[in-house]
Amino acid sequence: MDEFYDMAWCEYLIKCYAWARMEKEKWRHTRMIAYEARIGSHLDPKSLPRTIEQYMPLDGKKTTSRVPRSEIEALKREREQILKKNKQ
Repeated sequence: MDEFYDMAWCEYLIKCYAWARMEKEKWRHTRMIAYEARIGSHLDPKSLPRTIEQYMPLDGKKTTSRVPRSEIEALKREREQILKKNKQ
């Protein structure tokens, strides 16, 4: 713990960056093993992801929703109406 308190701010930032990089590398390794296990399991090739990035994106890229925003809003309104009816 003394090592932590003796660090300068810039040294702390460097250690944080290194830790995040090592964690990301661990996730890449885990993703590779999972992807290879899925590809090699004799499943239907049409249902498999084409790239490892499609299988599990790591860079914070969110996948797009298949349900349109208007549908989600309509379902929320309908759910609220049902909840109001159940309370009465």
